[in-house]
Amino acid sequence: MFYIRDATANQTSEEAQLTRLAEHCLVKADPEFPHRIRRGNILVGNRGVGWGHGHDHAALALKAAGIAAVLCETTGTNFRRNCINHGLPILEIPGVFSKVNTGDTLEINLNAGVVDNLSNGLRWKFEPYPEPILRILDAGGIYEHLKNEIGKENVSDREQRR
Repeated sequence: MFYIRDATANQTSEEAQLTRLAEHCLVKADPEFPHRIRRGNILVGNRGVGWGHGHDHAALALKAAGIAAVLCETTGTNFRRNCINHGLPILEIPGVFSKVNTGDTLEINLNAGVVDNLSNGLRWKFEPYPEPILRILDAGGIYEHLKNEIGKENVSDREQRR
């Protein structure tokens, strides 16, 4: 986990830092954004979502605010990787921004490579993530995935020594 500042030196918990990130998520674009978001919402963006600095605080802020996935026209490679590393699916889908309205109900099937807009009946297909990426997303991010994998190895090592 990356921190804005060293949590130990600041005596600030990881949870408190994530709460602060969520409180300031996208406020320059929409000052009310953190107050309008509900856990499980999907963020739909236009071109260039997440372009700029490669810091992963943007992905952390979105996830901490409750965003379940990001759909966009285009994104930057670093932002895409940061989202995946933190367990936040991000999909580039041409035309999505102009075809989704605030409040539409969206359903994403990462395994099948399908996004359905249940409000207007539109469907987009995308190339599904490869299995290793799906496992990272299922675990909630790369850190949890690695903890799970290391834990499996430790358990099997112990079982073999018995």
